[in-house]
Amino acid sequence: MPVAGSRKWWALGAVSLCVLAVSLDGTVLSVALTTLAKALHASESDLEWFSSGYLLLLAAATLPAGLVGDRFGRKKLLLVSLTVFGAGSALCAEAPSPAVFLLARLLMGLAGAGVTVMAMSALTVLFDDAERPKATGIYEAANFLALPLGPILGGWMLSRFWWGWVFLINIPVVIVGLAVGIALIPESRAAERPGLDPPGTAASTIGLVVVTYGLIEAGSKGWGDPAALALIAAGLLTLAGFAGWERRLARRGGQPLVDPALFRSRSFTSGAVLGGVAGLGMIGLLFSMPQYFQAIRGADAFGSGLRLLPLVGGLIAGALPASAVAKAIGSRLTVTLGFALLAVGALAGTMTRATSGMTFVALWMAVLCAGTGMALTAATAAALSQLSAERSGIGSAVVQAFQKTAGPFGTAIAGSVLAAGYQARLHVTGLPAAAAAAARQSVDGGLAVASQVRSAGLAQSARAAFAGGLDASLLVSAGIGVAGAILALAFLPRGRAGHQHGSSERNLMPARTDQTAGLRERKKARTRATIQSHALQLFREQGYDATTIEQIIDAAEISETTFFRYFPTKEDVVLQDDYDPLIIAAYQQQPPGLAPVPAMRAAFAAVFAGMTPGQKTEQRHRVALILAVPRLRAAMLNQFFQLMEYLAAAMAERAGLPADDFKVRSVAGAIIGAAMAVLPAMNDDPDADLAELTDTALMHLESGLTL
Repeated sequence: MPVAGSRKWWALGAVSLCVLAVSLDGTVLSVALTTLAKALHASESDLEWFSSGYLLLLAAATLPAGLVGDRFGRKKLLLVSLTVFGAGSALCAEAPSPAVFLLARLLMGLAGAGVTVMAMSALTVLFDDAERPKATGIYEAANFLALPLGPILGGWMLSRFWWGWVFLINIPVVIVGLAVGIALIPESRAAERPGLDPPGTAASTIGLVVVTYGLIEAGSKGWGDPAALALIAAGLLTLAGFAGWERRLARRGGQPLVDPALFRSRSFTSGAVLGGVAGLGMIGLLFSMPQYFQAIRGADAFGSGLRLLPLVGGLIAGALPASAVAKAIGSRLTVTLGFALLAVGALAGTMTRATSGMTFVALWMAVLCAGTGMALTAATAAALSQLSAERSGIGSAVVQAFQKTAGPFGTAIAGSVLAAGYQARLHVTGLPAAAAAAARQSVDGGLAVASQVRSAGLAQSARAAFAGGLDASLLVSAGIGVAGAILALAFLPRGRAGHQHGSSERNLMPARTDQTAGLRERKKARTRATIQSHALQLFREQGYDATTIEQIIDAAEISETTFFRYFPTKEDVVLQDDYDPLIIAAYQQQPPGLAPVPAMRAAFAAVFAGMTPGQKTEQRHRVALILAVPRLRAAMLNQFFQLMEYLAAAMAERAGLPADDFKVRSVAGAIIGAAMAVLPAMNDDPDADLAELTDTALMHLESGLTL
């Protein structure tokens, strides 16, 4: 439920600060590995796992974290995750051995997944549809800050303080996050506790771990490494099996870890995927540009971090206005514009040479990253716009899973293209075989060999070869930008931000009536009614839980595709109808001078007057079923809350008040409460008339609720 006033923005600030700490830990280690090797006597394998282990659990634990938050409480999981993250940071600082340090890093990765997923789900809980795109921009801007800030902060601290402070700096951030989280973030969980789905949880975790590790290996050893390719293939097969299991479980009426109905929303699916694609186009810069600044331009680690500031400036410059742009031209065109800027910046970057001016380099990096920030923020907001508070945990986890795996995937692509370009352009003629092999390993290796053999020509060739490899890598980024723009135009639905609603929820906007609907709409209505009629008959005969979607499909003599086109879940077969949008439309047609409650009485009366006896009987059967099945009761409460939001918006428009005005919400809530009271009364009395009971309840409300 959205939080009123400025409290939610303070809560967003605290949540973003915590996400910043988690993201920093993914980048700060890059400058601390040499120090850790000496302090902990760590081997090369240890150092690789210090970084990889954290990233593996950060990606793999996202989906289980979403499930746990939805089941046990999102605020509770956020606070527990922050506490564990802080404890892991302290353990890293005091670790006496590589094994203890690795254990602490794994704990931090596990907790970091809980923090990032619950932080994103808080955007759905704290903010309504109109404010969520702006909040998403702020959230993403905080994420972007960590990209260059990690190396900058880490390099500065390591040059002045004990290495443990690199991790202890997280403690005050955790304390602030805990204090503000306890005070300002409301507890929320799914109205009906989702099932645990052990096979799905295990398959998703194993699949993400194996794919992510395979991508990390491909980035370090190249795409030709058989072990890396085998890991990626095995992970993808596991994830494919996970998807098949989830779909099968949903069809059998079970409770999957990830409801397949989420992916029937074009905005959610396209937004989640395009958020990952945006990361693919930019993440390679974090791999290639520090090498360019240090090996080619002679900067140290700290100076290299400072030269990455245009990168974060561009990301923030693109992320913050994304919501305003989306309101003006729609999410679809905003994401497309972001990808176009990404492509333009990358194409400009392909003209970078070893002697290019730093102003030119800063400009193209800023443009590329501004496009990334805009595309990623608008795509994420489009995905989140489809999530109700009921689904915010697992839905946010799916979005995070795409974005977390995009990091190692993008690094692997950029690294392999850069390495291939460097090796193809490097001239090592006349060098001994061992020296030539060392020079081909990396630009640092090439410069080291050039220094040893005192060859200025080899040093110049290494720098020029690296610049050529960078050009090839940026050309791939430009291609990703073009592909992202095409995908956005092809798959993101039209419409402006703040005016889209999940296809997996009931559409509460006014629908056309039978008199104005065309032939196609009437045919759809008949198909939907046929499916519902057969389903309700099966529910009465054998019970709701015992009835499967396959049985409904067979009884209605339709295809599986047709069923899911009309009803994303079995619950929707019972809950979906056209009455709510008709009631809202009838309310909007009432005379402007009529007070809210009398106007609603008239609206209800107009809608009920158009119902046939058969429709009234069916409505009674549906009410009885909803009240008898706990899962349906929980879903009905969520839909009543949605109806209250739309009713409040309609009332506010009539009264000339903002939609979040407390008086407006109070009146809308009272009307919805009166309507809810009708349902058990109608169920208790077989002869009761729905229209009469509703009018009596609203009349009692209009009279001042006297008893």
